[in-house]
Amino acid sequence: MNEIMMTIKYFDLFNYPLKKDEVFKWLFNYQNIKTLKYPSENSQKLFDDLACLVREGKVAERAGYYFLPSRGEIIKIREERERISLKKISKAQRMAMILGFVPGVKMIAVVSNLGYLNADKDADIDLFIVAEKGKIWGVRFWSVMLMKILGQRPNKQAIKDKICLSYYVTEDNLNLEQTTVAEPDIHLVYLAAQYLPLYSEDEMWEKYVRQNGWLKKYLLNFEYTDELKKFIIKPRLLWLKRIITRTELGFEQRFYKEIQLRKMAAELKQAMNQGDKKVIINDQMLKLHLNDRREEINKMINKII
Repeated sequence: MNEIMMTIKYFDLFNYPLKKDEVFKWLFNYQNIKTLKYPSENSQKLFDDLACLVREGKVAERAGYYFLPSRGEIIKIREERERISLKKISKAQRMAMILGFVPGVKMIAVVSNLGYLNADKDADIDLFIVAEKGKIWGVRFWSVMLMKILGQRPNKQAIKDKICLSYYVTEDNLNLEQTTVAEPDIHLVYLAAQYLPLYSEDEMWEKYVRQNGWLKKYLLNFEYTDELKKFIIKPRLLWLKRIITRTELGFEQRFYKEIQLRKMAAELKQAMNQGDKKVIINDQMLKLHLNDRREEINKMINKII
């Protein structure tokens, strides 16, 4: 039953009580063994063990949610954050519609806590953008420019509901296992599994799912569901995007790269391509996460399991 407790404790860090089927879905295979004692065909065994943990007082249950004892207040937090998150996603879809016109944009997804509808009211909106091969610098340049023009970039005075553009990969570099910082990198596994797609061309979302099949090593009961696709907005006016792409001011990617590296914050340059993988800057990935808390969260999890 250690897997059950570890899973509930992980989500407790984010004030997120789990429903019974979610405990099963997010059950973490901490020891990276090939089979769990709770395979999909034997979910009842997990539910029985979950009930046993409740009887023993190690887990509490109320209104269909499971959580650590004396943490019942997080039910209300989850329900409130879900309402907040749906409003944020509605805005994210509108911004994704605009960003979809940027030449080279192939996919856009919401990430972080908003990806599983657990964002607080003051949070910004973190996006993950997939660029056409060889066009990552141009995609970042124009996406940031558009959001600045529209007043949608976060700053010291305004963060709430602003668009954070700090993670880009190219379509030939979708496997995020390369960014792990531990074995297992518990927080990354959950983050990558909780991406919520908003925009997809050429079945890029499906390609992302296939390329990240490694997640199943740790979440044996997890599957990306078609339910997620309801958030994907249909690409519009692709003929106009093709025209924009052909007339992209004639700038080469080298130009976009040079101008952005010159203007990039000093702390990002200093942190780039270090062993902690917080900041990765190359022609296939732009990961600009100075506040990457994975090592901290992984240590917290390892202490409580």
